[in-house]
Amino acid sequence: MENVKLIYLADDHELVAQGISNLLQKIEGVETVKNFKNGKELFNACFTQKPDLIFLDYEMPVWDGKMTLENLKKDSPKLPVFMLSMLNEKFVIQACINAGAKGFLNKDCSFEELNEAFLSLQTDSVYYSSEVQNSLKGKSNKNTANLNLKEEISEREMEVLKLLCDGLSPKEIADKIFLSPRTVETHKNNIMQKFEVNSVAKLISIAIKNRIV
Repeated sequence: MENVKLIYLADDHELVAQGISNLLQKIEGVETVKNFKNGKELFNACFTQKPDLIFLDYEMPVWDGKMTLENLKKDSPKLPVFMLSMLNEKFVIQACINAGAKGFLNKDCSFEELNEAFLSLQTDSVYYSSEVQNSLKGKSNKNTANLNLKEEISEREMEVLKLLCDGLSPKEIADKIFLSPRTVETHKNNIMQKFEVNSVAKLISIAIKNRIV
């Protein structure tokens, strides 16, 4: 733990970044947390001073988390990197782990989970926060079982789907559940892909017909 003194964090949502930074600075041994608005800014800063640990938001402008992770691993393979996201999709998580991430945490994870992530640095294990673990276990809505979906619907996606069926726009959903419009759009697109539909109207029709919502 004493070896982790300098942490870099990339997240384009200022309030979220500040909240995570405040939690990280409470961990024993951490001296400085530097925030960046996108992955490219963070990557360039590594040429001036390399951190001991990095946290990357999966969704960011310019360079997203996965692109940043891939470039970091090419330059510094042993530098530990944790991913942060509100998108707990299996394929997203696995793609990041395959690219070399040390773990994957939900952006609203607790201080205890951040601390556990630090402890995992002492081993070769990959760390997942509790909500991410639930997604990996494939917890699903029983009403989707007869649809033979290629990928299960996550709890967050189910929440977005219900609000879409209530007639809310992605912008209204974002305001209601405190996500960015871009994140809600990503959830919507992922849901449509899983249902294999090309319109929100068709998605809503299937959801209501099968009593998913």
